[in-house]
Amino acid sequence: MELPNPFRRAVVPLSVEELLDISFRRAFKKPKPVAKRGDKILIYRSREISRIQTISDTLVSRLDKVVKSFPSVERLDPFYRELLDVLAGVDQVKHALGAVKWASKTISRISRWYISKIGWTDDPDRMAALRREATGRISSVLKKIKPEVDFLRETIPRLRDLPDLDPTMPAVIIAGMPNTGKSTLLSRVTTKEPEIAPYPFTTKGIIIGHRDLEGVGRVQFIDTPGLLDRPLSKRNRIEMQAIVALKHVSGLVLYLLDPTETCGYTLEEQKSLLRDIITSFSEEIIAVVNKKDLERDYRDKFDETRRFLADQGIGFVEISAEKGLGIENLLKVVRSKLGGGGP
Repeated sequence: MELPNPFRRAVVPLSVEELLDISFRRAFKKPKPVAKRGDKILIYRSREISRIQTISDTLVSRLDKVVKSFPSVERLDPFYRELLDVLAGVDQVKHALGAVKWASKTISRISRWYISKIGWTDDPDRMAALRREATGRISSVLKKIKPEVDFLRETIPRLRDLPDLDPTMPAVIIAGMPNTGKSTLLSRVTTKEPEIAPYPFTTKGIIIGHRDLEGVGRVQFIDTPGLLDRPLSKRNRIEMQAIVALKHVSGLVLYLLDPTETCGYTLEEQKSLLRDIITSFSEEIIAVVNKKDLERDYRDKFDETRRFLADQGIGFVEISAEKGLGIENLLKVVRSKLGGGGP
C-alpha cells in the first residue's frame, strides 16, 4: 500500500566524492592480465571500453534513481507541495533534480563518444589516453553539480521525515490555546493511543489519531501543539506557510475554549485566537466549550462564552474532555459535518 507521504521512498544521493570513488573502484577492480597469446589490441580495447562503461553505468544508474524516485512536483497534493516549498523551495528542488538529470545524460553521451573513439584506435597508449580524457570529463561533469547534490542530500531526508497525513482522508484539526484540553479530547475521540508524527515547524511534532465514523469512514484527528495555539500575528513566514499547508488536509476545525480560564489564558485571548483562525481557515469551524463539569463555579464565564459564539454565528458543543461528558454528541456533530448524515 502506497504511503501518504510521497517523499518516503525518495532516494538520497551519495556525495559526489562517494559516487566517483565507487564508480572508479568498480572500473579498476582486479584488472585481468593481458594474455600472451591472442589479439592484444582487442584485449586492451575491451579493457579500456569496459572501464569507461562501468564508470558511466554506475553513475548514470545512481543519478537516475535519485530523479525517478522523487515524486512529480506538478502532481503533488497541495499539502505536500506546500511543505516542499516551505522546507526547500519548489524552484530550487526542480533546479537540483534537473541538474542531476543533465549530468546523467551528459555522462552517458561522453562515455558513448569515447567508446566509439577507442573502437577506431589500434594504439594501446592512445586508448589509455582517451580513457583518461573520458574519465576526466565525466568527473568534471559530476563536480559541476556538487552544490545541487549536496542540496538534495540535505533536503530529501527532511522530506522523508514528514508526517503521513492522507489528504484524501477526512480530517479534523483540533485547535485552541495550550492547556484547554486538546490532547485529552484527542485521546477521547480516537480509538487508539494517538501517535506523534514529525512536523518540522513545531517542537513537539503533530499528534495524529484515527477513528472510524459511520457514513464517513476513517477520519484523521490532528493536534498541532505549538502551531495553532497562539495568535497568528506572532507567527513568522515559515510557520504561517506550515499553517497554510494544514488547510489542505482539513475538512473541519474543532476550536477548544476554556471558559474557566484555568488553562492560563483569558477568555478574551481565546476569543481573539478563534477570530484569527476563522479568518485564516475556509473550512467549517465548530467551537468546543470544554470543562463543562466546572460550569457551576464559572457560570458567568460560560454564559459569556455562549453569547460570544451566538453573536459570531459559530456552532458549538459543550463537553468535559476530562470526564468524558458530551463526547458522543460531539462525534455526532463531526460525523454530520463530514457528510455522514445524522443529526
